[in-house]
Amino acid sequence: MRGSPLTRALLLLLGLLALSWPLRLLLQREAAQVEAARAPVTVIEAAAPSRLPLALTFSQKALRAEVRYAGKSLWTLDHPGLHEAGELQIPFPKEGVELVVSVEFEGEAQGALRLQLTAPDGNEYERSLWGARTVEAVIPFP
Repeated sequence: MRGSPLTRALLLLLGLLALSWPLRLLLQREAAQVEAARAPVTVIEAAAPSRLPLALTFSQKALRAEVRYAGKSLWTLDHPGLHEAGELQIPFPKEGVELVVSVEFEGEAQGALRLQLTAPDGNEYERSLWGARTVEAVIPFP
């Protein structure tokens, strides 16, 4: 190896100093992006509960029907008729809601359930589910 150790150390120090400038610029940009990401979060207020008329129409006799929202049972019917109507008191945000509906039909034949929900803006939405014996589904309403 040629050259004095002092000269090599000095050249190494100059090389590191030359690389520190671009590294500093990169780190400053990253710090600015992190600060932008830490901007205050806007809190979305929960929508006030709305009165949502819901009509259920069964194709055959059912033993039990239940409508749940956010883990809470909203409406439970034992031996419902073929046509049932009620009102749900839940928030209806612009994104819509997802109701969990479970039905237990009599017998082994396939049964169907039609749900008609009227949104606060007056729009009517219709969904259906069908199956044999016991049916449970998540029904989205936009």
